[in-house]
Amino acid sequence: MAEKTKDANKAKDTKGIDEMRVRYDAAEKYWAPKYAAARDDIRFVVIPGEQWDKALVARRRGRPVYEFPKLRMHTLQVINEAKQNRPQGKVRGTEESDRGLAEIMQGLCRNIEATSNADRAYDIGYEPAVQGGVGCWRIVTDYRSDEDFDQDIFIKAMRNPFASLPDPSAQEWDRRDANYWFVREKIPKEQFQREHPDADMTEFFRDPACKTWIEDGTVQRAEYWYKEREQRELLAIELPNGQREVVYADEAKLDAESAEKAGIKIVRSRMVNSHKVFMRLTNGHEWLSEPYEFPSKYIPIVLVWGNLQNIDGEEYFAGMVRYGKDAQRLHNVHRTAMIEAVAKAPKAPFLVTAEQIKGYEGMWNRANADDTPYLLYNKGGNEQGPPQRTSQAEVPAALIQLAGMDNDDMKAATGQYDASLGARSNETSGIAINSRKQQGATATYNYIDNFAAAKRYTYEILIDMIPKVYDTQRVVRILGEDGSEKWKQLYMEVDDPDNPGQKIVLNDIGKGKYDVTVTVGQSYATQRMEAVDAFTELAGRLGASYPAIAPLVAYQVIKNLDLPGSEEVEQAFRTGLVKEGLLPPRDGEEAPQTPPPDPRLEATVAKLVADAKKATADARKSDATAAKTEAEAQTVLPLADAEIRQIMAEIAAQEIVRLTNEGRLMLPPQQTEYPPPAAPNPEYQEPAQAGSLLSGA
Repeated sequence: MAEKTKDANKAKDTKGIDEMRVRYDAAEKYWAPKYAAARDDIRFVVIPGEQWDKALVARRRGRPVYEFPKLRMHTLQVINEAKQNRPQGKVRGTEESDRGLAEIMQGLCRNIEATSNADRAYDIGYEPAVQGGVGCWRIVTDYRSDEDFDQDIFIKAMRNPFASLPDPSAQEWDRRDANYWFVREKIPKEQFQREHPDADMTEFFRDPACKTWIEDGTVQRAEYWYKEREQRELLAIELPNGQREVVYADEAKLDAESAEKAGIKIVRSRMVNSHKVFMRLTNGHEWLSEPYEFPSKYIPIVLVWGNLQNIDGEEYFAGMVRYGKDAQRLHNVHRTAMIEAVAKAPKAPFLVTAEQIKGYEGMWNRANADDTPYLLYNKGGNEQGPPQRTSQAEVPAALIQLAGMDNDDMKAATGQYDASLGARSNETSGIAINSRKQQGATATYNYIDNFAAAKRYTYEILIDMIPKVYDTQRVVRILGEDGSEKWKQLYMEVDDPDNPGQKIVLNDIGKGKYDVTVTVGQSYATQRMEAVDAFTELAGRLGASYPAIAPLVAYQVIKNLDLPGSEEVEQAFRTGLVKEGLLPPRDGEEAPQTPPPDPRLEATVAKLVADAKKATADARKSDATAAKTEAEAQTVLPLADAEIRQIMAEIAAQEIVRLTNEGRLMLPPQQTEYPPPAAPNPEYQEPAQAGSLLSGA
């Protein structure tokens, strides 16, 4: 029964080997020509003697081939600028409740970078990206020491970017959607047999499919990363204490029955298309290790690109070197030709006759090399004078112009001009020089921008890995932005103050949701060093314009200095500022004493109070006068209203008489004359008919 199981496993592994071989051949075929071009670009600026075309060197038949590697300095300018302005990752909580957990996650990421010497890994990956167009680094898990039982996360350099073979069908910029990935290395045959004593070397060497895996006494070994697709049930649950969470059913080991027993309510559920990441070692013929499940949904290899473009579905990438190679080659050819023109005639030749040097041929033949104080010659007749030297050989002006044009072509191809390379130029003011430097930085900004994108993807992988690797109670170191250290215990259980007898878990980093941002700025070892530079610059800008702020800025500079004895200076400076009331006192510090009031100020205040009281009294008097006036007006108004109404009635009566006499108004028959106006009445109201007549007239 055991033999059948063993044979079944062997058959399954054989099937996996066949699939692996097909994938490896596809990846090798796709990436080989692209890596060959990138490899040639890197060799061009790194290895002396690689800047000449091989065919041109053969045509020179041993004549000198000089190199003037100016293109190398163009690439170093961009590489070293990134080292001074490193991209910095920032973890943020997506919800209000995730802010505290995001700070812990941020500190863990910084600690992983610090313990891994990640800056060196980033630099090793970024350099070939600028030169050849692609670089990479990786993320691994390992024990910090032989005495540890808990694994940690490390960021490791990949010195050979061409050892990485991603899935050619991946479409994402960072290849996060790759279904498989190969990382290959060549090791000596003896080392391979020592590390894998169970490997079948006889069949390995006989296997025709493994010919490319064997070369010059070395054996190629590859890490084969692959994804296995699966469906997982996602649950939204409500705990007995009312708290809601989102978990995977397989991770929480939860179903309807177990949830009911635990008093957990399943609110919602859905199926999610997911996958797991595995890795196996292989030599192309057989598996060298068992499948290892990696604690992340990402294949932990990060690519950083130089210039990347997709044209008709085909990926093209290059660095700074490729577009300036021809100009560099021509510059080498033209400069070499100039040197040859001068070297052929190190001294101006003499014009002599055979009779003049007869017997002294050896001396004259060695005159070009020997530094003799004189040259002998035979004096002929009067018609012959001494030997005459001809003019010195001149360098053709065309070669000088071509060499200068080649130099300008390299600057145009890289976007790096004189100011960016530190050379003197026509600009004289600081603003003009910085403006010219900024133009060069803008032309090459795509490199540092791609570097920042790779750094962001690195943080995304770390955020996904950390809850799965740091999944038990442990005390971890948290690094702050200023380089300070804190220690936090993960998954710490404490009593729930709202529900006696129940426990709650603090610092459960797996419960948070996070996103990542990356900023690019001047690189500092710690934020304190950055603060010193920033406050020093601020103090210089403020000058004497804000004397009240100057002591506070100076205190911040001293506070952030990381020098022996700076603590005493800081304390003395702080004591003075607290006494002056510019800084609030801390616990244990003496609060500043209130100074006695100024007599002149007291007199001024007293006068102001007296004036205010007088103004208040005058206002009250004015209010009383106004009230009396208003009462008198209320008495007079009814009388005035009656007089106005009487006058209007008289005018109306006169108007009626006038209209009647003119025949424009007919009175009723019984009324021959309009009665005289009535006596004044205070309550008199104007008749409506009279008003209508007046309006009609």
